[in-house]
Amino acid sequence: MPMRRMLTILSIALLVGLSACATKPPVQEMAEARAAISAAKSVETVSGLEPEILISAERALEKASEAIEKKQFERARQLAREAKYKAQQAAHIKQKDLKE
Repeated sequence: MPMRRMLTILSIALLVGLSACATKPPVQEMAEARAAISAAKSVETVSGLEPEILISAERALEKASEAIEKKQFERARQLAREAKYKAQQAAHIKQKDLKE
């Protein structure tokens, strides 16, 4: 098989593979975000109040769910990752609050 034809076939396969990833709902990312939020909520605080960043994480997860309903999977994926990150930060803040 000529080199040029093989490169064309590999390029097409790569594009198909990448587009398949972008068109699937972000199931894993959503699950990770939910787990991170749940873990952050389970950490007790001295004040009993949730940090604003945890509330922000919950909002990002809600927006991710809305994006999935609209079939905006890449946006949903980004929002789910944002929700996970913020939830992890909230857990850290809450743990730090307990130590002080």
